[in-house]
Amino acid sequence: SARSSSANGNVVTFVLTSSHLRFFLDGVESPELKVKQGDKVKIAFTNEEGFHDFVLDEFNARTKQIAAGNSETIEFIADKKGTFEYYCSVGQHRANGMFGKFIVD
Repeated sequence: SARSSSANGNVVTFVLTSSHLRFFLDGVESPELKVKQGDKVKIAFTNEEGFHDFVLDEFNARTKQIAAGNSETIEFIADKKGTFEYYCSVGQHRANGMFGKFIVD
């Protein structure tokens, strides 16, 4: 099916870290993650402090909740356009600002 392979063959990797109730990408806090519809997206997530995860509900994408010093990589297809919110689902972290935008053009 179209869902199982990327239509355009693009693979986009984001190397995210988390600390102090924020996500970071190359030092940028709460980064906007931008991809094209049909891209295969890899989230390489490293937790540097505390206890966190990465969740993107609309694409059923989530890491395990991991302790500091651990990493996990997940993959999914960005199969619909729009602006979505990724976040940490631990405790009140999302309410405390641990989220960012995932944008599919």
